[in-house]
Order: sequence, then C-alpha cells, then structure tokens
Amino acid sequence: MRKSEKMCTNEIINAIEDLAKEPGFIYSLAIILQRDQFLDPEEVADINWHERLIFQELSFLVGLMVKNKIDYSVIPTENTLTNQINRTYELFQKLHENHLAIFADKLSKKYKQSVEDQNAEDNYKDFMGNGELMAEPIFYGDSGAYDFQYLEFAQKKYKNDETWIYKNKGITLSIVSNIYATLKKLSEERWQNFQIPEKFEELCKSSLSVFCFNQKDLEYFDVDAVKNFIKAFSVIPGTVNQNLNSVGMYNAIDSHPIVTLAENLYFLPVGFNFSRSIYESPFYWMSDDDLYRDTAFNNRGESAENIVYEILEDIFGKENVYKEVKVCRNRQDLTDIDVLAIAGNKAVIVQAKSKKLTELSKKGDEARLRADFKEAVQKAYNQGLICRSAIIDKKNDLVTEDGKKLYLSEFIDDAYIICITLDHYPAITHQSDIYLEKQPQDPYPLAMSIFDLDIIAFYLKDPFDFLYYIRQRVALSSYYEANSELVLLGSHLRQKLFPNPDVDREALDDGFAQLIDANFPAMRGYQPKTSAVEKLHHQWKNEKFEKLINQIKAIKQPGLTDALFFLYDLAGKGADDLISWIEKTIDKTIQDGRMHSLSMGFENGKSGVSFICLPNFSEKIKTQLVSFALAKKYKTKADMWLGLCSIAGSSNIVDAVTFNNQPWVEDSNLEEISKIALKAGVRADLDIKKIGRNDPCICGSGKKFKKCCGR
Repeated sequence: MRKSEKMCTNEIINAIEDLAKEPGFIYSLAIILQRDQFLDPEEVADINWHERLIFQELSFLVGLMVKNKIDYSVIPTENTLTNQINRTYELFQKLHENHLAIFADKLSKKYKQSVEDQNAEDNYKDFMGNGELMAEPIFYGDSGAYDFQYLEFAQKKYKNDETWIYKNKGITLSIVSNIYATLKKLSEERWQNFQIPEKFEELCKSSLSVFCFNQKDLEYFDVDAVKNFIKAFSVIPGTVNQNLNSVGMYNAIDSHPIVTLAENLYFLPVGFNFSRSIYESPFYWMSDDDLYRDTAFNNRGESAENIVYEILEDIFGKENVYKEVKVCRNRQDLTDIDVLAIAGNKAVIVQAKSKKLTELSKKGDEARLRADFKEAVQKAYNQGLICRSAIIDKKNDLVTEDGKKLYLSEFIDDAYIICITLDHYPAITHQSDIYLEKQPQDPYPLAMSIFDLDIIAFYLKDPFDFLYYIRQRVALSSYYEANSELVLLGSHLRQKLFPNPDVDREALDDGFAQLIDANFPAMRGYQPKTSAVEKLHHQWKNEKFEKLINQIKAIKQPGLTDALFFLYDLAGKGADDLISWIEKTIDKTIQDGRMHSLSMGFENGKSGVSFICLPNFSEKIKTQLVSFALAKKYKTKADMWLGLCSIAGSSNIVDAVTFNNQPWVEDSNLEEISKIALKAGVRADLDIKKIGRNDPCICGSGKKFKKCCGR
C-alpha cells in the first residue's frame, strides 16, 4: 500500500481489520503498545501525540482484532513484524486524515457559498454542529480522566450499590481496584526491566508478556474473587464485536478490556480501559436487573450530588455549601439547585446530570448529538438560570435540604452556573460552544465532567481563586476555542485567561493540557516528580502582592470579592508596579509624618487604584479612603476603582479597603467631593448628610450606608 493511495473510511477500517487478522499480529501489537503507552514522566509535557496511537485508536484496533480468534502460536518474521507495525501507523494516519478531510471539504464548500452569495451569513454554529464534523473531536479527544480518578470515584459512585454488586458479581470494587493496581504495577515493572533478547522470537514473546498475566500473578487475592473478576471484565476472541465497523460504535474492549488467550492466560492491552470499566460497567450491570434498575438510577443521581458537594466543601467550607436547595415561589417548587456554594458576593450553582453520550452521537448523528446535549447540559443550564435569578434578583425563596429558608448574609451580584456530568462526556467543551441555546443577556455556563471539577478544585483550593477562574471562563466562553477544560485550566495556570484585544477568537493549543498531564499525577503521588512538573505554573511571584491579597481576603468585607478579582487581573508587571509605589508612598509618610497618596490608571482610564497612607490611625479612616477613591474614580470617569489605605508603621500592607464597580454617572455631590479631596494635603470626608442612612452605600458594597461606610 502506497501512502499516496486514496481510501475511503470503510476501506481503511477493513484494511485495519484484515491486518489485525494476520498471523502473529498480536506480537506487532505488543511492540506498538509498549511504544505508545509507556511514557517517560520527564517527557509527558512535550510528547507529540500525533506520532503515537492514542488509547482510543489502540482500543479500536484491539476491538477489531478480537472479532476473530487469535493464534498467538505463530511468531512473525522480523520483516513481517516491521511491515505490520508500519502499516498500522499508516492506516490510522489515513483514518485521521479522512476525518479531517471531511472538515476541509465542508469548509471549502461553505467558503464558496459565502463568496457566491454576498447576502449569505456564515453561520459558525450550524456549520461546526454538523454531526460528521463533531465525530472527530469526540473520538480523538482526551481520555476524560486519569485512571486513579476512575478508581477513586467508583467507590463514591457506587457507595449505595455495594451490596448488589457483591451479591450479583461476587466482587467488590475495592478488590477490583486493587487488582487493577497490581496488574498495572506488574506490567510497568516488566517494561522497566525489559531486556532485548538476542533471538527475535524471544523478543516477540517477551514483548507480549509485558501485557499478559495468569491467576498466579494474583495469588494474594481470594481465588473466587479473581475468577469472578475475570468473568466480569474479559472477552473471548471470536465471540464479540461482530458488528464493529466504525469508530463510535460499542466496542466490547471498552467494557471488557481483558482478552482471554488460553486457559489461565490473559492479555490486558489497554490498561486504561480497565480503570474506566471499573467506573462505568457496574451501572450497566444493574440496569439489566429489572428489580434494581430504578434504585440504581436514584443512587446514581444522589452520588453525583454528593461527590460535587464534597469537592466544593473542601474549597468553600461546610458552612458555605448547600445541597438540594429548592427554589420556591408562593410555596410552590419551581426547580432545585443540586449544589450551591457561596463566597463573598458570588455564588456557584451546580446542576449535575448523569446523561452519557449515546452510540449514535459518537458516530456523528447530529440529531442524536443535539438530543444528548439537551439532556446533559441544556436542561441543567435552563434550571441554573432560574436558580441564578432567584439568588441575584431575589424573586424567589431558597429552601435548604432541611426545609429552612436560606437567608444570604451578603448581597449576591453574580452566580456562575456549572453543568456537571457524572461520566466523561467527550468534547463537551466544544459541544457547549456549538449547541448551547441561550438569550444574549444570559451568562454562559461551564459544562464539564466530575473529573474536570476534581482537577480544577485540586489546583484552585482557595474559594476566591476558584471563583476567579470560573468568572474568567464564563466571561470568555465565546472567545476561547479549546478541545477540553484541561486546556483552558492549563492556560490559566500558566499564563491566565486574558483576551488578546487584537483578535476576535483564540484557539488554545492542547499542549496546555499536557502540562497538567505532567503535573497532576505526580502531585497526587501516582508518578515520579520530574522537572516537567515545574512547567505548569508561571514563574512570576511577588510575596508582598500575595500578602496584600491574603489581607484583603481576611478582612471579609462585603463586596471585596470583586476587589480580589481586580487585583488578580493585575498579576505580573501591574502587581509589581503597584507594590513598588505603595512602598514608596509609605516611606514618604514615615519620613515626614504627613499623608501621602498615589493613583494608577488601567485600561485607558476605565479602572484604577488609589492608595493613601496616613501617619496615624483615625476612626474616619474608612470614610477618608472612600472619599479619596471615589473622587479619583469620578474625576477619571472610570467604571471600576480600588481604594487602599495604610497606617504608617503598620505590619499590614493595607489597613482599609474599598472597591466600587458602579458605572460612572454624573453626580453633583461627587463633583464637589472630588474638588476638595484631590487637593494636595487636604482630607475630605463624605458629606453623610446628603446620603440617607438606609440608602445603598456609595462605596458599592451592596449594603445599606448605615451598615457600611456610615457606621
């Protein structure tokens, strides 16, 4: 077969299947598996995955191979093995090129249409939502989770189903997880100790043995448990996958990753599939039980909420996270919030769904894709919008799990909607960009799997760090193009999610996700730490700026969440400059005992920071700060302004903070204040006589004046 030959997709798949049926192919497969699955942790961040077969391709290859009986007694010649390996890579390269060619062809036709018809609108979402185009990112996307995540969450997912699983399968997920760990370690040790034999025949046998095991390798486990495990997760070649002829179809290797080669000889080619099957297969087992099916569905929904609750509880604290919050109006239930988390004047609404991507969707059926998305994300988003309105506009009541009305201690001015799927939902980030239906005034949601949320929570343990990332994701949802949530997270951790003012959209490279691949497993203790671990985080650091951030967090003043977001936006040179000028201003006050101040403008005057340093403490420190900051904000006609104040000699970087993000409007009172406050050496206080005690505080906190700056 020459590389220049044109082949349709069906011809390529038939050629792959014919290749997999050739005598001795299992030994060629073993060489490929070693090359493409065993990775040097030092190189994970820089691996070119286009030169390897990803686990989806390997699974498909094995799935085609087990359609027929496997005769492993035939050892190929060296030339045959080399030829089989080369043809395997060539065919899968052609298969991927065919998927990409579909996109190129449709794009060309769309371009010609727009050129020929000057009145035609190039509808991006309709074009990209085509089922054939969506099949490529679904099949070639990321794995969705790390193997250890599947094992950890399987215990939580089926916590209430343990009795059924043991009674009907004779195993526990704890034992099966330990078996997985044992087989993974066995395979890795054999690969690490692999010595190339002198005889080619021995090379073939040794390569295959890396992925094989027998019951003696599991002698530390109960004999019956091992037998039941093999029965639950293995297939016999020649008895399965008879209809498998395209990617996206059900592949028995995904759910039954162990291939029986002979009595007491088993082949585990793609170990990752085993971990995923431990997480996914039990639900299908239980769904086949008519008497238990409904219970399994109920447990599935409950476990999704519980897992999300536990993740957010670790971030926001138990006192700030609520589960199963009902949204009511006139004592009538409108909808419910699966999990609600609150920090400062921001809230996170999480709606968890257990909908999976169906087989038809994976094959590129657009109608099914849209229907699946509606069940998995759109409905959750629609619920979230109602809940968001209830929190921000206070149109409805919020009732907690124990039946008590929820009273929020602080004015909530924004609530972010996260739609969570309990299982990996391939290309969910891309699908959200294409299929989501929303009104222009409504915010975007974040759609992700429970595994993505777990990783985000690992890196962003502080509630304000977490909220800042969510805010950036929501605000820039229509700006960034990314194949997965980890690409976006990796970019944020490395360089922050900031838009380029010179472009309308920006596509992020998958390499950002590889930075997490190199860091996350190592930081969780599942692979050695190497220099690749350090590539994820930006090297910029300013300890005094971090101290400023932490001091503002500790103040717990209403409305300061936005002040933190404002400072996060400055991180880098802007933060360095701010700290430098603050220190210089404090030094001036210490030297001459007089008040000194500074102001810095950003975004062409649309936002800024004011800092004043007082020689001595004053009970009016807050009103003096608000006066100065508001005056500067008003004078520059800015929409957002941060005011900071410090007492000379204080151990704190700042002793008072105010923040105002109300749009600039002409105001005679502020005009008078600014004339006085901005004169050198003059202190101006708010004219509280002109502000009603029950009016909203002029600093923008959302509280009444008497409970804020008017105290």
